[in-house]
Amino acid sequence: MPERGWIQAHPWVTFICRLLGLGVFVLAFFLPAVSSPEPGATVFPGWKCASIALTEINALFGKAVTGTPSFEVILVVLSGWINPLIALVLCCSFSRKLVILRRILGGLILICMGATWMFFSLEKVSPLIGHYLWIAGALLILAPDAIGGKRKPAEAGRLPSKG
Repeated sequence: MPERGWIQAHPWVTFICRLLGLGVFVLAFFLPAVSSPEPGATVFPGWKCASIALTEINALFGKAVTGTPSFEVILVVLSGWINPLIALVLCCSFSRKLVILRRILGGLILICMGATWMFFSLEKVSPLIGHYLWIAGALLILAPDAIGGKRKPAEAGRLPSKG
């Protein structure tokens, strides 16, 4: 077993990590996620943020779109893609053969997270506990593929060295 990574040697760790991540990720939808910069600071729960991002995705690709969308709208759309990409990662997690695809999706998710924080910075939006748990849950789901390592080729068939 020394030639395999610890995560690969203990597949239950991957399952527990993803299950815990999914629980935290889903919990985040019901908690306060962001606070607007306006006077009176409107607080939005995670499900409302997801709804707004989905609306922006539909608006961006809808038939009624005229002109180019603002940079902020593009950032919100990228943020909105985190949820379906996480769902894809979870669907692909049942096969070890899809590790490369999961790593590519993980990279896209990290880019989308960066877009989320850029939007927060530009619009002076304050992240709250729901946002932090949403990110933590997503990272827990992605973690096994990021730290899983590579399997070393089998040493079988090698001739012993002379000398």
